[in-house]
Amino acid sequence: MTSSECFPPALRSRITGSILACALGEAAAGSPDASVFGDATALTLYTVDGMTEALEWANDGVAADETACLWLAYLRWLGTQGEAPPSSAPAPPARWIDRQDVLHTRRHSDAASIRALRSGEMGSRQRPLETDDDGPGALQRSAPFGLIANVPPAMVEKLTLDAAAITHGNPAARIPAAVFAGLIHAIAHRELSLSDAVAEAAAHAAALGSTDLSVQLTSPDAGALPTASPTAGNILCEAIRLVLATATDDDAAHVSAFLAAAAEQDAPAARVTGAVAGAIIGALHGRDVLPAAAIDQLTGARAVEELAGRFASEMGA
Repeated sequence: MTSSECFPPALRSRITGSILACALGEAAAGSPDASVFGDATALTLYTVDGMTEALEWANDGVAADETACLWLAYLRWLGTQGEAPPSSAPAPPARWIDRQDVLHTRRHSDAASIRALRSGEMGSRQRPLETDDDGPGALQRSAPFGLIANVPPAMVEKLTLDAAAITHGNPAARIPAAVFAGLIHAIAHRELSLSDAVAEAAAHAAALGSTDLSVQLTSPDAGALPTASPTAGNILCEAIRLVLATATDDDAAHVSAFLAAAAEQDAPAARVTGAVAGAIIGALHGRDVLPAAAIDQLTGARAVEELAGRFASEMGA
């Protein structure tokens, strides 16, 4: 019997585990330095902070536009990368995350996200930006939507699609993000098994009109996908394949096997794949089984955990 069967991880553990394992997976994958996370984790953390701000307003009894909060958060992230939108865009006040040195490292940032944010316009499903880009820029930052407590799957889907559209107008970029968040929600809140959550994700992709993604998710462990096309859908499927391929009956062993497998990845999108897979594994197994040595080695681990803790606290977790 596994530890998860005896003691299912508490919600706070799943929230922190998902966000922290995202960073560990990205740091481990495709890099000789497993102490440094990258673009996917940084944007995930700014998603966390944007949603935390919206929750803070709500908990104070003030209605807030979640998508606007996220846009402002992503504009603050843009500043950490040495970029600036035109003067017509708002200048959001700094928050705690913006004072963390680890978030000011220049990364190989998603080009579509940079272009959309630098335009000064907030993209939406009605006013799409970057309509030709089907890459993982929105996918890689969407795990936190699946971690939000006390909302139905339909709200998770809406939040994710609206947030993705801030920078990515192509449905091929937005739909995998929503399917990914839905998968995280199924695991973290409804405690579905990994196999059941993946089957539900395939049905979700079909319902959103992505037949190709649905077919890929129906047999995600059939083998590695072509690396020449790092689309959002392919990367999501490859991340799920990595999670399934390393699964064992022991939670801690699963995490360790995943990190070892992630370190062997050398595809161009390996780090994004590692981040997405890490978010899934962390939501599945929780914070407590993540290897202490890997956390100790991770630059900025304290900041990651602090942000995850603030997010969880605003939700009462």
